[in-house]
Amino acid sequence: MKNSIIGSLFTAVILTMCNAEPNTTASTEEIAKNRAAIDSFYHHALTVNEDCRPTAVLSSLLAEGYQSYATKGTKNAAQLSQQLEFFWKIVPDLKWAPQQVTRDGDVYTVRSVASGTPNGDFMGMPTNGTKSFNIVTIDMHTIKDGRIIETHHVEDWATAMRQLKPETPATSSPTEGEMTMKIASAYMNAMSSGNMEAMKNLMHDDMVWQNEGDKSMPWIGPWVGKQVILSDFFPKFGENFKTLEWKTEDTLAKGDTAAFFGKMTGLTTHSNQKTNEFTFGLRVKVKDGKVILWNWLENSYEVSKTYHKGQ
Repeated sequence: MKNSIIGSLFTAVILTMCNAEPNTTASTEEIAKNRAAIDSFYHHALTVNEDCRPTAVLSSLLAEGYQSYATKGTKNAAQLSQQLEFFWKIVPDLKWAPQQVTRDGDVYTVRSVASGTPNGDFMGMPTNGTKSFNIVTIDMHTIKDGRIIETHHVEDWATAMRQLKPETPATSSPTEGEMTMKIASAYMNAMSSGNMEAMKNLMHDDMVWQNEGDKSMPWIGPWVGKQVILSDFFPKFGENFKTLEWKTEDTLAKGDTAAFFGKMTGLTTHSNQKTNEFTFGLRVKVKDGKVILWNWLENSYEVSKTYHKGQ
């Protein structure tokens, strides 16, 4: 009988604890003051603004003996003020925006989103104001009569560090030879596709188009200067020779010079005859990002023979 009475009393106590309402001893007026303190803490101390400074705001919000508890130790009021003054300096657009506030007696839990764009050494990571962070934070404040007694807080700084991490630089910059080949290839592709505008953009003003051979063929050079090549060489070449096939088989580049080797066929309009397949070599020099020498080394005998065929 005695054990039954004790068991019943124990059950009643447990049920009473489970169904207990949160501490509601604070008056409506005090709750309003506490919520005003929360609002001021986030919008005037944590968020950068032009109306006040963190130290001044915290001096009126934090109770005597205030402590801020985090995973890596605690801070008193003076240390927290010093940290926020530093944050304001290095994160000029720092914003701490509460998303949800709940109360359990004197304890107010605040879920927020913190964001900003650091410029300087931020938590050991160099930043330059080009990357921002946006993270979730959780704070539990014990507040009485509008004064914050203590705070337990967690911020997702690990995510912030990932967001602020600089882009991994390329393992190495292109060599001069690689850049030369890129420019020479771009010019050759523009020429083979008939993209005259791209060709013009890739031609140096002092460009030389050098091709040797039978001087009786009207396009044999050299042709000196971008304007001469555009106004004289291209029209003469286009009127007299039509490229039918052009195959590049080997390429190489070193410094400002690239070389191409392959085979081609063409039609000479003067005789309306098609050449046999013949080999070509091409030496290209690049200066200031543009082609300055285009030196054809082809089987000029095959071209000349076809040009004069039937005469």
